[in-house]
Parts: sequence; C-alpha cells; structure tokens
Amino acid sequence: MGIGGVGLAGVAILLRQRGWSVSGCDRHATGDQADALRRAGIPVAEGHVPGHLDAGCNLLIHSAAVADDDPEIRRAQSLGIPIARRGVVLAALVSGGAGVAVCGTHGKTTTACFTLRLLQALGADPAWCIGGRTAAMGRVADGSGRGPLVVEADESDGTLAHYAPTVLVVTNIDADHLDHFGTLDALEACFAAARDRTRGGVVFCADDPAAGRLCAAHPGAIGYGFSAAARLRISDLALQADRLSFRAVLDGRPLGEVTLAVTGRHNALNACAALGAAVALGHDPVAAFRALDQLTELPGRRFERLLRQDGIEIVSDYSHHPAEIAALAALARLQPAQRRVALFQPHRYTRTRALAEAFPPAFAGLDELVLLPVYAASEAPCEGGRTEDLYAVFRRQAADGVPVPRLAASLTEAEAWLGETLRAGDQLLVIGAGDVVRAGERVAQALRERRPSGAARLADLLEARGDVAVRRQVPLAPLTTLGVGGCADVLAEVASEEALAAVLRLCREAGLPCRLLGGGSNTLVSDLGVRGVVVRLAGAAFGGIAVGPDGTVRAGCAVNGGRLLNRVAEAGRGGLAFMEGIPGTVGGWLAMNAGAHGGAIGDRVRSIRGLKKDGSRAIVDGHAAGFAYRQCRALEDLVAVEVELRLDPGDPADLAAQRERCRGKRLDFEGRRSAGSVFRNPEADAAGRLLDAAGCKGLRVGGAAVFARHANVIVTEPGATASDVLALMAMMRGRVLTTQGAELVSEIRIWQDSTT
Repeated sequence: MGIGGVGLAGVAILLRQRGWSVSGCDRHATGDQADALRRAGIPVAEGHVPGHLDAGCNLLIHSAAVADDDPEIRRAQSLGIPIARRGVVLAALVSGGAGVAVCGTHGKTTTACFTLRLLQALGADPAWCIGGRTAAMGRVADGSGRGPLVVEADESDGTLAHYAPTVLVVTNIDADHLDHFGTLDALEACFAAARDRTRGGVVFCADDPAAGRLCAAHPGAIGYGFSAAARLRISDLALQADRLSFRAVLDGRPLGEVTLAVTGRHNALNACAALGAAVALGHDPVAAFRALDQLTELPGRRFERLLRQDGIEIVSDYSHHPAEIAALAALARLQPAQRRVALFQPHRYTRTRALAEAFPPAFAGLDELVLLPVYAASEAPCEGGRTEDLYAVFRRQAADGVPVPRLAASLTEAEAWLGETLRAGDQLLVIGAGDVVRAGERVAQALRERRPSGAARLADLLEARGDVAVRRQVPLAPLTTLGVGGCADVLAEVASEEALAAVLRLCREAGLPCRLLGGGSNTLVSDLGVRGVVVRLAGAAFGGIAVGPDGTVRAGCAVNGGRLLNRVAEAGRGGLAFMEGIPGTVGGWLAMNAGAHGGAIGDRVRSIRGLKKDGSRAIVDGHAAGFAYRQCRALEDLVAVEVELRLDPGDPADLAAQRERCRGKRLDFEGRRSAGSVFRNPEADAAGRLLDAAGCKGLRVGGAAVFARHANVIVTEPGATASDVLALMAMMRGRVLTTQGAELVSEIRIWQDSTT
C-alpha cells in the first residue's frame, strides 16, 4: 500500500527480483513510477480498497503515508495477514547480507547514490534501493547485483532502529520529524539503535556534533569532514559553478587531489561519506579516492536544472529543511545570476512549526522569495504551522540579506507571476518536497514556448483602438487605500461605454480575467499582483450626477461617494446620510452594498444600468439586483456604469445636521491607511466584538497592525506589504475560530489567483 511512493516502489522491485509475487495499490496509480512498476511485472491498482486482499496475501507492506486505521489495513488484521512497514522490510533485506545503510537528516539520497556509483566504479557490482535516482541508475532499485546492497535508510518513522547493516553511514543528525519522535533525544536514540546493530564499520560526519557524539566511540568508526577530529579529512576545497576539487588524508596518509563534476561544500562531504563506506567495506583507500571522479551526477531534484534559456535558469531542488535550504542557497550563489528568485513550498505543518525560526536565515543572499501554502503530506493544519505563521517569523526577524517574502495563495498564482516577471539574468530556485516540482516544470515549459502573454497581446489590441488608455505592469498600491500590493499586467482606463464594452468583450474572447477598480477602498491586491486586465472608469461618461424633479438621482459609477452626498444635499435630497464618511466610488458602494447605522445603499437603488461581460447593455431593477449584506449579486455578472436612486426631499440644513451626526459616529483612523472593516459581521454578532474577545488588538505582522481602537480594522504603515495584511488576517481569523468557535469571512475583496 502506497506503492507509488519512491521508497515502497524500490522495496517492491527488490522483492519481485527475489521471487516474490508482488502487487500494489496507491491513491495515485498513474505516472512514471507506476508505469515502471507495471513494466517490471508488478500490477498497480488505483486507491486503497479492502477488496484488494480477496485474492490472497502472505504479507501486507505499507508506506508511512498510509494510516494504521486505513480500511484495507483493518481488513488485513481481520484476516490475520501479517502487516509490516516499508522501513522494517527494507531493514530486513539489507540486514540479511552484505549491505550499506546510508542515514542522516540531510544528504542521504545523494550520499547513497554516490556510494552506489563509487562501488560500481570499483567493480563491486552492488545492488541498491534508494529514494532517488540519477540518469545512469535508471531506476530507484535493482537487486540483480551480487555485491553489497546499498540502501537509503529513513529515520522519519523510527524504522531506522531495525537496520543491522554491514556498514552504517550517518551524514548528520538534525532536529526533524519531531512530530514522530517528540524530542531530539528520542530521535538520537533511533540513530544509536542502528549504530549498535551495525555489524561492521560506522562512517559518520565528524563536523556534525550529534553524529560525532553518537558514533565516534564505535570500534573502527571513520569520521569524515573538514575538522581536525576527522580520520578522513578534507582540505583545499575549491568550488566553482559546475565543479569542485579537494585534497584528502586518511589517518594522516595523503590520498591525493580529485575533481568532481558537481559543486557545493555539502557535496564534497557527501563524496567523502561514500569514500568512507568503500574503505569500511575493505576497498583500497587510494584507489577509491581516485574513483571519486566518477561521481558526475546528482539524483533528481538535487540542484536539477529544468531550464537554461534566454538567460533564465530554473533549478529544482528537494530541500525542505532549513539546513538543506542554506546549502542550496550557498550553491546558488556560486552560479552567475543577476537576480535569484526562490519559490518555496513548506513541507508538513509540524515541521514548519518546529523549525520556523530557522527558516529565514536559510534564504540569506536570495533576492526574491515566494512562499506557497504548506504541503500537508496527509497532516492536518496545526496552530503555528501554516505558511502565514512562517511568514510572520520572517517579518519579525527582518534579517539583513533575507528577502521579504511574497505570499502566494496557490501554485497557479505563483506560476502566473513567474511567467510575467522572469527575465534574462534570473535564476529561479524551485524548493520543496511536495508538488512544487510540477510548478517548476510548468514554468520551464511555458518559457520554452515563450510567446507574448495573453495580457500583452490584449494590451496591443486595446492600444490600437485609440480610445483606451493602456499601461502595463502598473503598481496598484497607490490606487488603493491600504497602499499595498503588486502590479496589474494591464491597466485600462476607459472614457466611454463603447470602450468599456470593447475591453470586456476582448477579455472574454481571450479568456483573461477582467477586474474593475474604483476608489480601491475595499480592495487588497496580492504582492504578486494580478493577471489579466484591471479596468478603471474615467471621464465624463461615468462621472455625471443628475437630479430629477421627481426626486430621482442618476449618478455615474466613477463618481466619488463624498461628491455624490454633497451634490444631493445641495439639491435638497436626503436618505443617504448614513453613507457619510464611507470611502469609495458609487460603483464600489453598489458592489459591496455599502452602508452603516442600519442603512445600505441598495435600499435606495431604483435601477442599475451596466454592461454584461460580453459587452452588451443591460438594466437591472433595484428590487431584482440581489442586494444583501455586503453584496450585490447582479454585479457578479454586470459592470455598473450608472445608478438611479430614489431619494427623499429634505431641508439642506437638516440634511447637513444628519450628515454631521453620522460623521461623528465614524471611526477616526488618525491618518492611517486602512480598508475599513476587515471581516463581515456574522449573523447576530459583530466581528469586532469577536476579534476583541480573541485578543486581536495589538497583533502585528510587519507593517500591518490591528487598529488599537477597533479590532476589526487593519492599518498599514510605510513599508507594509499585502502579505503582511494577509498573514495578519489569517492570524485574526484563526484566533477567533480557536477561542470563539466562529468562522469569519473577509469583507475586504482580496485579489489573488485568476479570480475576476
């Protein structure tokens, strides 16, 4: 069960080659791995179904990703079928003969691949089962070799303690998988158990304090590294963009100098770990050292270049622990690039929470960082483990040389931003152990097919019309009251209904998002900006106000709300005093059904005239507009250009007094930038009360803070980002859910992804 995973797939291949009849299942039974298993004679079924066991089974093996209470496992228990974890079975395979088990928090896949290749170069004819592969290996496992079995031994689920190899390699021991072990002591005890069961030599990194503490006293142990305590000591390391060289001595005996067609300080250590394993197996140290020049490949997703074209380089890397990311960043800095952009997908909520403080320094030296939502890997979200929590740590530390991240809502949003912004001289690092690799592949493919974006082509068409003012890559922050956010691919300002109709029609034909921006008083734009077209209504066609003798008022939707209130008051028309002090344009008021003090703009609407998404005209009666709390359903499919209001006659002095009373009830933001209420009021309650009770006043992320005078207001300061606001909103929402049991819904309209 879980045979599609690289670890269990390898075990299945070994068992098949040893004569077992093997079949498997996985929730995702498609792709290269599943196809390779089928070619090896191993059937792979879709999903985990108890009926898979009806044909008979002598042993059920499952990966760590399959829960112990899975229905198929419960079925096996009821049938009396023995059940084993993948790591236990692999431990038995390597412990039954000559074998090398490579373990450690970081670098074990590369070290295992290096060990395999070195033993092949020395003529040892090894077999292998490794959680990654190089192009030369071709597959993750092959048991046909008659020499030692080289395996990658995973500690994450505790099964490392079952291994009894001929040689144990410990690359390092770092805080990780504490969701399983609970404490660092328990993690180290797992490594110690494998050390004690090892039948021959133990090879360990002498530079790593924990590995040295656990392994140095083992009889015949070989410590490797740069430190004076290492028996196998590296010196004179020289790193270049695509190669490294170093000298080494073993117990004071010079072994010579070697050059490898890989680079990075950590890969020099990985190579020496492989050398130590060969020596522990009895190979001549000098011959083994000379054979290190055969280590020409890294396994997949270890600084794997997906693209090098038009001055842009895309590198995919499996790093997901801060120490690994720091090594990757150091390796990236060896490469010629004008700008280094990282796309990082944190892996598991528990790891993100446990290691949050260590992540920011790992990205030092990079220029841009996009943070994706956490890849759950079957975990449930936990407090402190979400991407927004990690982002808050970045902002709190604010270390020199560490980029301020941009929060992405999804892979889709990040990919679209990268497609618009990557330029010659950029290096993109795609980092993480989840499905972020697919994003890197899609971005690389899009760049290979480099064509003008849909937004760029549409901008060309609009410019050719002559009646649309078009600007490209326009910062939207100055156009919103929060003053934060990224760029619009295209900003189109239209001065006539004909021009607006053309923009709407062309966007629809091109399949591009089209958003309307009024006063920007209730809009939060992602730091990654927005794709497609942002439209603003401009000119007299949308800015007029006409007061009729029967009390009706027609107002263009680009009219500023305050201007409308002044004009109708001058004309002796009342009924809108409750709107006093509410920012925005008439169009924005309608879209949000803005209101206060028990009133809403929708109460006064007689009709709305607008354009449909295909550019055709329509008029909607006010009673049919679908006005509700902070929404107007009709405007989900209609762009309002003019509204007709029903207002009451009134004395100008009385109307002025009403407005003054309403103005006095408005919250004074003390000159701070804000979008007003952040969350909608739940039914029969107030969001502000819930947020206050949850202790949200005083919360801050970067340059965004909860307003001291009202818990449902976020204010921004100079230097604030949209990601600050998004992270703070997530923190506020989480506190209310945890302490009050209420799920808050955003009142601010958030522009992310490709939503319209």
